[in-house]
Amino acid sequence: MAIVIFDHLALGFMAVNVLLTVVLIAIYLRNAKLIKSKMTLGMLFFAAAFLIENALSFFFYNTLLATGMHSLTTFNLVLKAIEMAGLLVLLYVTWE
Repeated sequence: MAIVIFDHLALGFMAVNVLLTVVLIAIYLRNAKLIKSKMTLGMLFFAAAFLIENALSFFFYNTLLATGMHSLTTFNLVLKAIEMAGLLVLLYVTWE
């Protein structure tokens, strides 16, 4: 039972990470138009790569769960929670 809850939490964190990354990309695109600096373009590239990683992670983890593989559940949950905390801090700093 706890594994199923952890699975859904991990998928939820992945979905939130995708949404947070999309918001970051929107901010970086706006900033790239206004500032036109290498740093902004670098952050845009980073966010795009991060978005691809999170979208693929969501897809493959969801596929693994459909086959009944639950061995990475706790590890993935902790990893995605830490990742989400980092994204929230980055989004807060970027928003300011």
